[in-house]
Amino acid sequence: MKIRNRKLTSLVLAGSILAGGGMGVTASSALAAHGTGATGAKAAKPVAAKGAVMTAVKTLLDVDNAALKAARQSGTSLTVLAKQKGVDRADLVSTIAAALKANRPANAPARTDAQITARAEKMADHVPGQRAGKARAGRAAMGTAIAAAIGVTTDELKAARKAGTSPAALAQQKGVARDSLVAAVVAALKANKPAGAPTRTDAQLTQMAERIVDNARPAHGPRGRGGARR
Repeated sequence: MKIRNRKLTSLVLAGSILAGGGMGVTASSALAAHGTGATGAKAAKPVAAKGAVMTAVKTLLDVDNAALKAARQSGTSLTVLAKQKGVDRADLVSTIAAALKANRPANAPARTDAQITARAEKMADHVPGQRAGKARAGRAAMGTAIAAAIGVTTDELKAARKAGTSPAALAQQKGVARDSLVAAVVAALKANKPAGAPTRTDAQLTQMAERIVDNARPAHGPRGRGGARR
């Protein structure tokens, strides 16, 4: 089962980094679910814990749901919001740590106070949208690399993708060998490897690159009109 999940995760990741791939939130959600193995009721426990943390934070900072949501949507971290409200970061971290301890899922591994504090600090300092920004940057870099290898602009590549033309098919139209395109994608995958991502062999990267160049996204998206579910 683990091997199957890893294969699915690789496929979702490969699809998400295509220029104009249209997988966005769906890809992120799938990666999160398969990365943690969380499903159904098990997935609900971390969500409940996060809700408890946010409730504790709102109480400490004396803000309501609307104010907290507005701050998060504007890219404001909890640490910055606390500073705006005259609350020390140490008090914020302590509050988050206490909420994490009190709402630890029954089957979750026990963590030391230092580990809980480190997690609380990360939650406090996290800038909303930062991860999504990195993902967009990665997709843009991949799109640029593919377009350059084929000899087209990124806009032309996006237009071809929307029309259901795979990068490999577009490369063929332009007289570019598929192997050359695959090699360019492998190089881009190596150059844009996310921090903390597992190291993959050249064979694994080549396999991912082949999926990327051969993937023909339907004109209306993977689940839209003309798109088949997989």
